[in-house]
Amino acid sequence: MNNIKKYVNYETTTKCSVPDCENSAEYEVYLYDYYDSFNEEFIEQDYTCPFICEKHMHINEKNARGEKRPRGFVSYPYTNRHNAQGYTRYQPVREIYSEIYNDGLLVDNSSLRVDFTDVNTELIKYLSRKPELMYELNSRKFEELIAELFFRKGYEVSLTPRTRDGGKDIYAIRKDSIAPTLYVVEAKRYNKANKVGVEIVRGLYGVKSAERANVGVIVTTSSFTKDAIDFASPLNYELSLRDFDNLKEWLKEYK
Repeated sequence: MNNIKKYVNYETTTKCSVPDCENSAEYEVYLYDYYDSFNEEFIEQDYTCPFICEKHMHINEKNARGEKRPRGFVSYPYTNRHNAQGYTRYQPVREIYSEIYNDGLLVDNSSLRVDFTDVNTELIKYLSRKPELMYELNSRKFEELIAELFFRKGYEVSLTPRTRDGGKDIYAIRKDSIAPTLYVVEAKRYNKANKVGVEIVRGLYGVKSAERANVGVIVTTSSFTKDAIDFASPLNYELSLRDFDNLKEWLKEYK
């Protein structure tokens, strides 16, 4: 953390840097760039907007214009207001300043270079060390994470649009020398107490049958009710239920 240039210190009373926002700061904001010819990263706190709340972070990303590439330019409504080369990245303040959130006890801080807006190797490695932070992803970002994990397992993957009727989030195709296998995948980023019920499992089975897919898969950060497991058990070649423990095993490959 000492090698990252910072302009504003964080305190528990720090507010979001967006004008007139009274929300507490939830993310520290960085300007990031990469000098490809020198194989060197540039990262420093964004002095035009050093801290941001989650609400404005999502608005900021939704309205970003430009391409996130080395020496590129990205225009944002709230961050990088000096129009420097590079793009915005974020890190939860409770991870950077973990001692503030742990009654003064110093704990191991993870790398600063974690981007919660892009599903990339960096984020996956981070989640492999701290899988409970999957609960911090919004639902769409969780879908993108699952799609990326399937892709890295050798599947051809496509995400369904954000606006949809439901029942599937991802198509994944596994090709072999005999015939391709089509999976329809539903991703549920639920809290621990909110188990996936049998209605959702039945619904995905109906979608799988209607689309003549080979296998339906439900992946969740939670677990499944007994009725859901009982429904899927006789259909183990057609339905696959994957819970938080299964996800942790998938992520272990990237530690």
